[in-house]
Amino acid sequence: MALDCDFDVIIVNYNGAGVLGAALSSCLAEGVPATSCIVVDNGSRDASQALVRDDFPGVIWIGNPCNAGFARAVNQGLRQARAKLVLILNNDAELLPGALASLSACFAAHPQAAVIAPRLVDAAGAAQNVAAPWPRWWREILPKSLLKRLAPQHFGGRLAQVGEDRTVASVIGAAMAVRRSAVANFGPMDEDFFFYLEETEWCERAWRHGWQVWFCPRASVRHRLGATAKRFEAAARIEFHRSRLLYARKVEGFWAWAFLVLWLPIRTAIDWLAQGILTLASLGALAAARQRFRVYGHLLVWHLRGRPSHLGLPDKCREPEA
Repeated sequence: MALDCDFDVIIVNYNGAGVLGAALSSCLAEGVPATSCIVVDNGSRDASQALVRDDFPGVIWIGNPCNAGFARAVNQGLRQARAKLVLILNNDAELLPGALASLSACFAAHPQAAVIAPRLVDAAGAAQNVAAPWPRWWREILPKSLLKRLAPQHFGGRLAQVGEDRTVASVIGAAMAVRRSAVANFGPMDEDFFFYLEETEWCERAWRHGWQVWFCPRASVRHRLGATAKRFEAAARIEFHRSRLLYARKVEGFWAWAFLVLWLPIRTAIDWLAQGILTLASLGALAAARQRFRVYGHLLVWHLRGRPSHLGLPDKCREPEA
C-alpha cells in the first residue's frame, strides 16, 4: 500500500523483543517502507536485534551499547530521518488502520502544528491518557485525582469524548508525530532528561517558539501502557522524581525547584507511612499496599541519600569523565 504522506518512524527499544515485532508490523501495514523505520536500541540484552535482522530486513538499526535514555535515542533517530514528518512510537505501541493518513491530514490542516498526538487506546479500545498540562510546582501539593475532579477539561488527559482536533499543552510520548522543519527551529529533545517529561519539556518549548501542539482523535494507536515502568516500578519512580526536579530547574525557575527539593521527600514520607499503616492494619493481606510501601520506601531512601545519579533504571550509560 502506498502512503500519501511523507513519514519516517522512530522506535526506541529496550529489551522489547516481545512487542517490537508488532510495532514494526503495524508500521509496514500502514505503508511505511522498511527503510523508513528506524529502531534505536538502548543496549538490549534480548533477541531484539535478531528479530529485526531476520524478520524486518531493511529496517534501520542503531544500536547503543548501554541505556542512553529516551531523549538521546530519539535524537539519534531524528538525525537519521529524512522525511518531512516523523512518528515517534513506543516499542509497545501499534498503529491502527488509517493512523498515519489521519496524522498527515492533521499536519496539513494545522500548518503551525509542530507536534501531534493520536488517540491512545488499550487492547479493549478504552482511551488512555494522551495529553497533559505543563507541570507546575503548586500542582504537586494537591492530589491529581482532586485536580481532575475540579477541572476535568484542563487536567483530564484521556480526551475520550473529544471528536475534533484540538490544541493541548503537551502530549504523551508513547506516540507522537513531529514536523521536522519545526524541530529544526526549536531544537531536539533535551538529553538531560533520561526518562519522563522529556516530551513535556519539548512541547512547552515548541509553544514558546510560536509553534502549536495538537491532539488528532481520528488517528488511533494501541498501547500496552507502562511496560517498562511496571517491570522496574521503584526505579521508574526515582526517574520520575529526578525528571520532575530537572523540569522545575530548567523551566519553572529556582524557587519552584527549591520548593520541590523540600516537598517531594516530605510527600514521599507521608505516602510511605500511609501505606505502612494500611499494610499493618490489613495484616499484610493487601498486596497492592505492600508493593506501594516498598516502592515509596526505595524512593524515600533515594531522596535521603541525596538523590544519587547512579540509582534508577538499569544499564544506564555512564557519564563521560570530566
